[in-house]
Amino acid sequence: MTVPSIKVLVITYRRPVLLKRALMSLVQQSYPHWIAEVLNDDPADNSVINLINEINDKRISLSQPAVKRGGTGNFNYVFDHTINETFACILEDDNWYEADFLHDMLSALNSNLGVKMAVANEKIWKEDINNNWVDTGQTIWPIENENEFFPFRLVDKCGTAKICNSSMFWRTTGANWLTPTEIPIDVTEHFRERAIPHPILLVKKPLVNFSETLQSSRTYKSNAWSVYQALLIASVFEGIEPNERIVLAEKLWEKARTDEKLFKTALFNAAWVSKAPFILFKKSTLSEKIRYALTLIKNPKLITDCAGAAKKHHSSWQFLLTHIHA
Repeated sequence: MTVPSIKVLVITYRRPVLLKRALMSLVQQSYPHWIAEVLNDDPADNSVINLINEINDKRISLSQPAVKRGGTGNFNYVFDHTINETFACILEDDNWYEADFLHDMLSALNSNLGVKMAVANEKIWKEDINNNWVDTGQTIWPIENENEFFPFRLVDKCGTAKICNSSMFWRTTGANWLTPTEIPIDVTEHFRERAIPHPILLVKKPLVNFSETLQSSRTYKSNAWSVYQALLIASVFEGIEPNERIVLAEKLWEKARTDEKLFKTALFNAAWVSKAPFILFKKSTLSEKIRYALTLIKNPKLITDCAGAAKKHHSSWQFLLTHIHA
């Protein structure tokens, strides 16, 4: 009987202390049949190879040649080269696994042969000013015994993502789920989720420790985050009929008015990307329009950035237009 093998792609950039925590969480896995390839995004940083030598586990090796790809480039590397192992996952240096992550995720997919990817629940930790880690006692989703199938629903593809890079676990056959190279790391999960076959299996047991670090490679400077959110939302409207647009717009406004107030601005921003999502503007209330106008007074460039986004970010826009349906 063939024992299932797992490839772990470990992504790191100048975080030797956190990387050691991440790698030790691999060494301590209850499931032993894995290998790890460490992607060092700073080829001049010798602390990575020194740490690998210190741990001295033959299953862990440094990716060669060392190449600086950037965050988005590293995630694409994971999906654009041949992986001989049956399953794969990503571990970012600031996160770490519970001891049964590989075992439980493997069991989850083996119990659902038609599913390509599973995503684990995560415990949330925060770094304090003294570089200590504080357990918030929170998880990404409620902890439940029963796992859940996450179908492809248009309302879920409008600016949000269910997957998280360090909690994904997938079958490697046919897993060439690349994203446009131009996108910032902040939205790699949002774009990649469009390409992944659904349903995705949500494992409700927290098997990953997610770190909110004081310093992050994710950035929300300028209007970049708002622009890509607008593209994500607007693209969905481009792929559906006018009557479906009305229904979707009403669902999104209901969502924004109940538990996601900041989402209102994203809906307005999406309305300027192209003609199809302009129904979002029409479905807003007068008071919501006034509040958005106040936002534009503070940030007048926002509307022009969103209106020109489809042209400026052409490859991203075309990717989204071709990944609207499951």
